[in-house]
Amino acid sequence: MRKLLILVSAVALVVAFTLPAAAETNFYGDVRVSTGWNSFDADVAGTDTVDNVSWPLDIGNTRFGASFKSDSVGANVEIRPNDASYMRHWYGTWNYGGGTLVVGQTWTPTFAAVGGQNWEGGYAGMYGDMWGSLRAPGIQLWMGGLKIAALTPSQALRHVAVAPALDEWGNPVTKFDGTATGMLPKIEVQYALKAGPAAIKIYGGYNSSEEEVAGPPKQTFDYNSYLIGASANIGFGAGSVGINLYTAKNPKEYGHVGSQAQAATLGATDVNEVDAMGFLVNFAYNFNPMMGIYAGFGQATDELDVPGTSEGTHTLFYVGLPINLAKGVTLTPEVGMMENELDTGAAVTPAPSTTYYGAYWRIAF
Repeated sequence: MRKLLILVSAVALVVAFTLPAAAETNFYGDVRVSTGWNSFDADVAGTDTVDNVSWPLDIGNTRFGASFKSDSVGANVEIRPNDASYMRHWYGTWNYGGGTLVVGQTWTPTFAAVGGQNWEGGYAGMYGDMWGSLRAPGIQLWMGGLKIAALTPSQALRHVAVAPALDEWGNPVTKFDGTATGMLPKIEVQYALKAGPAAIKIYGGYNSSEEEVAGPPKQTFDYNSYLIGASANIGFGAGSVGINLYTAKNPKEYGHVGSQAQAATLGATDVNEVDAMGFLVNFAYNFNPMMGIYAGFGQATDELDVPGTSEGTHTLFYVGLPINLAKGVTLTPEVGMMENELDTGAAVTPAPSTTYYGAYWRIAF
């Protein structure tokens, strides 16, 4: 990863010094760390609560980037510390007069988050906020408040072979004996508008994939999924309220990033689908330029369409006090609670929860 950072920085510097004078190139970044403790309660009789120190680098949001602009053409390259996917943004833009063509990976039209939670990078997108497809490769058109995107489709595989395969270290891994095919690009749309003090986003998306199982007998399963919702940020003086509400069909198969909804399951001849919905409300207020407060509550629910009961309920509450120590330097004490319950019709259904308390540190440059 260090070699990659050195290479990207070197290339960016060379480009910056060789571009025409009219071109604009800017470098930026920030580093973020959570410091505190997690307390996990399994909500099972006889099982003790587990306390654990939490002191991680926020690899999801720590970043280094460069932006470029020259006449009608622009670009943005942004990477983060090595993890499952080091690339955050990697795209180019062309303003053709009637709008902007975007090629590459950046925020998708279904990313419409309103939550203010920071702890370990934030979990609000799992509990009623909207990360949607987050950042995904594809082609987008931005025309005023309208965004239309054709993105890499999510491809579902649910048919599991009887005997698990082994990885290169000899550990068992899930093996799928089907073949997944994306039938169409994932299509997403967002329309943003202003209504007095409210900034509103209306968004939606559709994804379709097909799985063919060799059998015998040979079978084909279709996974059709969608996501529809709206968010609003309403300002009033030094305060603001953010609200998000959505509904979805098969959010896991759609590729809803962070969704804790159950996955669709296979019946004898068809797919047992999942219905989901969620909401989140976030309140923020600035006491002065140095200090503020925010608080949020969110909940996401899901239900698997099979005989009997199989319902998930995921709840989040948080409060934070952002303190601006200097330009670009922020310390945010934050406490919160996350609870997850899966009701399968049992007499006693555990609702395991995690309570956290600590501080979030950020230096932007």
